[in-house]
Amino acid sequence: MRATLSATKDILLGLSPWVPSQSGYGLDSLTTQELTAALAGGTPGARIESLRVEIDSRGTTDRARLHLTWNEAGRSAGLPASAFAKGTSSQLAPRIIVSGFGCHTYESRFFTQIQPSVSDLTIAPFISRAGIGGRYVIAFEDLALRGDVTFYNADDEASKEHAEAVIDLLATLHGRFWRSPRFQTDLSWLETYSRRPGYPFMQRFFSWSEKRFMKQDRVVPEPVRRLTKNYVQNQPALVKVWESMPQTLCHGDCHLGNTFSNPDGTAGIYDWQVFHKMNGLRDFAYFMMHSIPTDLRRAEEHNLLRRYLHGLAEAGAGSEVPGFDEAFDTYRLLTVDGWIAIVFTLAAGSMQPDDRMEVTAKRAINTLMDLDVEKALTAAL
Repeated sequence: MRATLSATKDILLGLSPWVPSQSGYGLDSLTTQELTAALAGGTPGARIESLRVEIDSRGTTDRARLHLTWNEAGRSAGLPASAFAKGTSSQLAPRIIVSGFGCHTYESRFFTQIQPSVSDLTIAPFISRAGIGGRYVIAFEDLALRGDVTFYNADDEASKEHAEAVIDLLATLHGRFWRSPRFQTDLSWLETYSRRPGYPFMQRFFSWSEKRFMKQDRVVPEPVRRLTKNYVQNQPALVKVWESMPQTLCHGDCHLGNTFSNPDGTAGIYDWQVFHKMNGLRDFAYFMMHSIPTDLRRAEEHNLLRRYLHGLAEAGAGSEVPGFDEAFDTYRLLTVDGWIAIVFTLAAGSMQPDDRMEVTAKRAINTLMDLDVEKALTAAL
């Protein structure tokens, strides 16, 4: 009951056009003084003289490049001339979702508490703060300043090389937090799937999404329609299956558009709004079905899974890593959780460009059919 009341309050606050202390959050809350303090702490006399906010996109969050004009001391020290920022969505539906599911507070806490442990896998933050009602702001490094960094859209096609790099990243992340003792200490607030903020409404959202999605104009094979309905109707039972598996820290939304390629070919990842405790193969399945072109996935699926399991063992899971057959069965089953995220996004609209999501949906449907996920789901129940 308490969780339902809390989620209801968060949704109503997200719905409100104004909340207390709102001026302290969002892209327009950033000031030259705080950015100077964050970026120039070790450079005496350096000061940002002006700040220009260039909007990049508006969706789940508003995003912008920050153009920074430094004084002579800052320029002489080579301090960055730009940064990037994300904050409160200017659109109603995404703001309600971000607030209701606690995405803003989770991402802010990631950068303040967890990022130092995975700084080699993600971006460096400068400022991070969150309020109520989906209001927040995070400023971080402009990755373009690293050099030859490659960025991706969600509907791009991952190359074999980048797919391998992302799989290595996920294995490293999951290995470092495999059954982590920090889940009982400083990260005790990090919840499992069914205890995430907003979960009391999740089943209702998914039920609404399934009905709306299936009425939309696209070809969806009957087995995929059945397994989608089966998942929605049996989510509580399936969540018990998810949570009986060994837990680690999962990114939760590791599609291609949330990854980048560093100049040395290693991968990085950002957008930490929905990370949670879960079995790591959920992230593996999510990336495989969302981001790898169908022909490449079919050709490299087994090799990438073996690569992941080897990396997972090396990064901290050791002898607890499952065998290939068990891991492959788990991968098949967990693809359904990545699929429902696509269903929800396309049903809700405005969270991601629809044309990009349609490409992702086609890849995912091919994955669900190839792996006979309907059979895996029925067996799990």
